[in-house]
This record gives sequence, structure tokens and C-alpha cells, in this order.
Amino acid sequence: MVEKRTCDYTGEDIEPGTGIMYVQNDGTVLHFASAKAEKNYKLGREPRDLEWTEAGRAGKGPAETDTPAAEEADEDETVEAGEDEDLEAETDVDDEDEDVPAGDESVDETEELEESEA
Repeated sequence: MVEKRTCDYTGEDIEPGTGIMYVQNDGTVLHFASAKAEKNYKLGREPRDLEWTEAGRAGKGPAETDTPAAEEADEDETVEAGEDEDLEAETDVDDEDEDVPAGDESVDETEELEESEA
């Protein structure tokens, strides 16, 4: 009987005859379902930080099925509109300060010295 294995990185079942067996210098044998899993392990990435691994999906928490997608989109739109209103209010304040020159619009110091010498 062929032994079933699980990927030590993603937690997926590995079909017999597929996958990668990686033996570390200390004799530890690791089984990977794909080259993607092996490369991420060698790069030192934690499986819980990646959504495509079993540990990453478990850490994310249960999916919300109570709220339909249409209602979620409406909620997002109202939040964005509120942010836009705040931005418009800030730009109105900036319009009042148009009489004051910005730092780059000031007169050069050399021109001021020439005028004072004359």
C-alpha cells in the first residue's frame, strides 16, 4: 500500500509519486507538495503569514457568510464618500491661504542684498 503524505509547509495531501522530498543536514526529512512551498520554506517565510497555506487560512478566521456581497459594497461606498467630504473641507481651508506665498515663491536672498546695496 502506498503511503499518503502531507506537505510539511502547506498542510495539503501529496499524491503518491508527486511532491518533493527535502532532507536537511541534520537528517530531518521534509515533504513539499510543490516547488512554491519548498521555495517559501527556504526563504524563511512563515506558513501562517500566507493565505494559500492551511495555517494561513486557519489564522484568518471564519469567513462571514451572513452579509451578502452587495451589502458589503454599499457599506464601502458610504465610507469612501465620507472620506471624500473630509478631503473637500481641507481643500477649502487651503484656498484661503492663497495670498501667502509658498516657500519656493519667496524672493532670493541675492536679490535682497543687491537692493539693499543700491
